[in-house]
Amino acid sequence: MLKAVAGVIGLLAALVLVPSAAYAGTGGTGVPVPEAEAGSAPEGRYVNPFLAGQWSTSRTDMGVDMMPIRSTPLLAIGDAKILGSSGRASWPGGHFIWYRLLDGDHAGAVIYVAEHLGQLAPAGTMVRAGQQIGVALPGYPWTEWGWATPGGQPRAYPCYHEGMETNSGKEMARFLASLGSKPLRRPGPGPNRPAGRPC
Repeated sequence: MLKAVAGVIGLLAALVLVPSAAYAGTGGTGVPVPEAEAGSAPEGRYVNPFLAGQWSTSRTDMGVDMMPIRSTPLLAIGDAKILGSSGRASWPGGHFIWYRLLDGDHAGAVIYVAEHLGQLAPAGTMVRAGQQIGVALPGYPWTEWGWATPGGQPRAYPCYHEGMETNSGKEMARFLASLGSKPLRRPGPGPNRPAGRPC
């Protein structure tokens, strides 16, 4: 009887420890960074980052505002290197992360996600498409997704005025639509990469 109980306890302990094997590490921040999940894309492919959880689309300005209905994993669109992240940014909500796509037809482009976020992966982290890089939080100011410079500045920042629908924002809206996201307003024809004028 004691052997059977010990066997069950050992099995339960093994099951409890299994999820930890899915983490690549903490990057020195204490925040676990999970490995690519089952829904991740083959090398060179991109994933729709809004498949996890429930999202609503809001306006397009410097980027595209996306509203999570509940706390939701923030997923990398493609294989990428995190160039920087901060919990003390000047943005509403104070959080900002940006990463460079490493392959696929948008390789070299830099994506930022800002505002109501938490548990951001640190600079230098290498991630796979579909891997969690933070948590998107519900409630104002939600999240904003856009194209950035390597230093983390939104491309449209130098020419942006509050509420302005920028060309960079429309380029991101087209890119997200190509991944399966539904924009609030159709961005019209044009490139889906940071190729044109910022505003």
